[in-house]
Formats: sequence, C-alpha cells, structure tokens
Amino acid sequence: MKTTKLMAYQAEWQTQAVHYQALLSQQLGANLLKHSHVGSTAMPQLLARPTIDIALLVEDATAAIAELAAHPVAGTNQTYAVVLDGQLIHVIITTDADQYHQLLTFRDYLNAHRTDGRKYTAIRQKAAKDDATYLQTKAAFMASINDKAQDWLRTKDLHEHHDRTVRAELVNMCLITDPQTGKVLVENKIDAQWSGLTFPGGHVDPGESQVAAIKREVLEETGLTVERLKLVGTVTWVENDAGDVSLGTLYTTSQFHGDLLVGSYEGAISWQPLSALTPDKLAPGVDQMLKVLTDDQLSEAFWGADDDQLRVY
Repeated sequence: MKTTKLMAYQAEWQTQAVHYQALLSQQLGANLLKHSHVGSTAMPQLLARPTIDIALLVEDATAAIAELAAHPVAGTNQTYAVVLDGQLIHVIITTDADQYHQLLTFRDYLNAHRTDGRKYTAIRQKAAKDDATYLQTKAAFMASINDKAQDWLRTKDLHEHHDRTVRAELVNMCLITDPQTGKVLVENKIDAQWSGLTFPGGHVDPGESQVAAIKREVLEETGLTVERLKLVGTVTWVENDAGDVSLGTLYTTSQFHGDLLVGSYEGAISWQPLSALTPDKLAPGVDQMLKVLTDDQLSEAFWGADDDQLRVY
C-alpha cells in the first residue's frame, strides 16, 4: 500500500509547469490544440501531491500517447504518466473540449472559493493512506462539485464588476439538546466534500427566511420539528479576494417533537454527549463552531481570506 504525500504549495511548481508545457508543445506539434497547468499544484491555497498535472486537448489521443510514451495511471481515466527532463509528470489527454475546460473550471473555482478548497484538502488528507483510495476520493469530490463550478463560471463576470456587492451563500446549523439526557443530536456526514460528525442544518433557499430554513432543514434531515430557536452566533468563510462569503447562522434549542429518523441522505443520526464530540470526530471546522454554539461569551466564527482555520470571537 503506497501512501499519497501531500505538501504545501511550492512557487517553483508554476515555473516547472510552464517548462513542461513548452516541451509538450514541441513534441506534439500541431496535434496539441490547448494545454494548461491543472490539479492541486496549480492551486496555491491548497496542500498538493507534488506531481505536476498538465491538461492536454489534442486532435488524436492515440497519437499523443504514442509520441509521449505515456503510460496509464492506475485508477484514473485519461491520466497518463510521462517522463520529461527526467521528471515524472501526469498529463490528462482528451479530445473533448468540454472535458478539457471542465478541468480548468474546477481549478479556477477552487482557487476562488477557499471553503470548498479546504474541503478538498480535508478529504484528500483523510484518503491519503493509499493511492487507490486517494484517487477514488478525489474523483468523487470533482464529480460532486463540477455543477457548482459551472454555475459559478456562468455568473462570474456579472458579479465581479460590482464595487461593493459580494456574493453570499447562506447556510445554517442547529445544536439540539435533549433536556432529559443533556445529549445533543449529531449527524455523521458521509458526502465527498465534508465528512465527520456535525449538527443538522443546510442552505437557505432563495426568498426563504433564516428561521424557516433551519426548521425545514432540521425536519428534512432528522424528522424533528424544532421550536423556540435561539440565534447564538454566526460563522463566516471569506471565499476569495473579492470578499464573497459563505455566511451561516447558528441556533440552539431544547424544544422539539416528532419521530427521530435513523438517518438521511446526509448520514446516520444519533444522540451523543458533548464530551464525546472531540475534534478528531467532528467534520472540519465544527469544533470551532461548537464553541460559539455552547459559549455565551462567543458570537462569531470567522475564516478570513488569508486564514488557515476558523477563529472565534
């Protein structure tokens, strides 16, 4: 079993990528239509596997593979290992222009949205015990986020020209406490982007109030109807240099009724004592949000554009 190594971004990766693209252009000639540096080594905010990835749009994939003496990378689709100047790099070879541009959009989206970039790092770190798991997890995340990235690309030019207007993704979370036992309700998230224990919540739909949204999310995910919600704080992730944010409202309650679900599409549901919710069991960042949910001296968790973790105030 081979462990996948992740490391901090290195500035020389960009220089190396430019050099390798020049070599690839020389070798492939007119068969090469477009090329670009992609993958985590092209994402300065993320930890990366230190192998340069170059996306190649070609006329003839079979000819390109032969010319480069490329070998398929096990567990991947259209990714090949190539040796240039004595160094191993990976090339993604495609004749499909949409597929090529999707790779670039995924890269640009994660560079512009630090929260999803952090999720990408977190799930890769968890899967880094062996190459096969790493590649499967990476592919699942890319598939889950491609639609979101395409939507962002379609509206990118519109929202970047506002002087003081930023885009905000509205989310919420609720800490539900059983007054009889003191235990709290948790979900064991299983999706590709964010895994671990967290609390019920989700997104605010367009035109929906914050309170209506958290009640709806809790009911959908747990089967419980909550009442007497108390707003105890907020959590904010600054997504990019333009100031776009994900803004979350944090609620608590001990008033609820209904039949608790065993689980939902989000994951298994259970009651747990607060003492059992250690950082290693919680989804990334939830330990800091829990501080705001449980400490009346705190009111905000915040992740700035240059931060590497949530800070609480």
